[in-house]
Amino acid sequence: MAEAREVALPSGYDDEFVNPVDEDLHCSICRLPLKEAVQTGICGHRFCRQCLDEHFRRLELNGELLNCPVDRNILIRDADIFADKATKRKILSFIIKCPSNGCQWTGELRSKTDHLTSCPRKIVACTNKNCSETMTRNKLQKHMTTTCAWRILSCTHCSESHPECKTKAHHADCKKFPLNCSQNCGAVIPREKISAHIEKDCPLTIIACPYFDHVGCEAEIQRREVESHLQAAMRLHLDLACVKLGDTQKKFEETTKKLVERVNALEKDMHSKERCESFTWRIDGFSEVLRKAKSGEQTFIESSPFYRYGYKCKLRIHPNGCDSGENTHLTVYLVIMKGEYDTTLTWPFDKKFTFTLIDQQENEHDRENIVKSCTSNPKKRSFARSVKEQNIGWGFAESVSHEELQKRRYIVDDTIFVHVHFTSVGY
Repeated sequence: MAEAREVALPSGYDDEFVNPVDEDLHCSICRLPLKEAVQTGICGHRFCRQCLDEHFRRLELNGELLNCPVDRNILIRDADIFADKATKRKILSFIIKCPSNGCQWTGELRSKTDHLTSCPRKIVACTNKNCSETMTRNKLQKHMTTTCAWRILSCTHCSESHPECKTKAHHADCKKFPLNCSQNCGAVIPREKISAHIEKDCPLTIIACPYFDHVGCEAEIQRREVESHLQAAMRLHLDLACVKLGDTQKKFEETTKKLVERVNALEKDMHSKERCESFTWRIDGFSEVLRKAKSGEQTFIESSPFYRYGYKCKLRIHPNGCDSGENTHLTVYLVIMKGEYDTTLTWPFDKKFTFTLIDQQENEHDRENIVKSCTSNPKKRSFARSVKEQNIGWGFAESVSHEELQKRRYIVDDTIFVHVHFTSVGY
């Protein structure tokens, strides 16, 4: 019996029964009314299930056989232990008092759990996050919604939600929290608009005279004093305006002079360029080009289009000649094309152009270039504004003979250079 009382935590009912519970309905181990009653089949002793399980656990730890803690009869757990449902029903029908202090409820033991889920005097914990306070259930709602430091409140200024105990800290940072103007003008402004208020609206802010940029008045006054300053300083502003006007007139004259000089320089430069513009065409593999021309495979070649004086042009060469130069000469033509600036140009084309076949001697002073010059003819269709993609070419059928091409260094590394030079002549 002494060993049976060594169970650490009793599992039987510790409720306050209205009427005494018969001794034979008490657990032989914890001496409390049976809870989840079980009975031994051999000796008929009754125990709380938890109390008997704890007794068996101790025996198994010590390597001993399972036995009844009352009379030490050897027991087989699955064969000799069974639930005492009749005793359980009898105990559950006993009348008990509510264990909560101050609650007057009485009822059958089986109704205890249901009652405690709504018992107004039961001690419960606050369900607000981070709150550790406990109280009777009938005070819970008021605590959670009125007095709990961790209840969630919505900021009246920005509508953000925070625990009540964090509200003060939030107000110290809330962008919409109302503050008095730091310059004591009397205005109350949300924290996020204080800077803008001082910069743009506060009547006590020191600002520059509105005429500072216009006439150079260096006075600094409070915003509310601007009108009185403008009235009082009218003569000063007029004098400053006269000085400013004189300086502006002087600068205007200086600037105008510089612009005129710049325009004259640009016009001079433009006229200089108009008097001389050129284009150089490099033709590689000339022997093959000449062979194809003589065989009739490709009778002429053309340069890439280029612009001079706004006119779109290109060069055309007949390596084996054409017209009076056919089979004996190299023929060079200038071709006027339809261009993107034609509507802004003067027509017909009124430039002098000069063809040069460059002698490729190492020493520039030893060169004997072949030069042919031509002035545009306003009566020829070749120099009118092109209505198609290009006009008929104009130039020299007998630009240079095949014999002359071989006399000097006009062909070097199978390459020749044809240069066209333009000058403005006008009609």
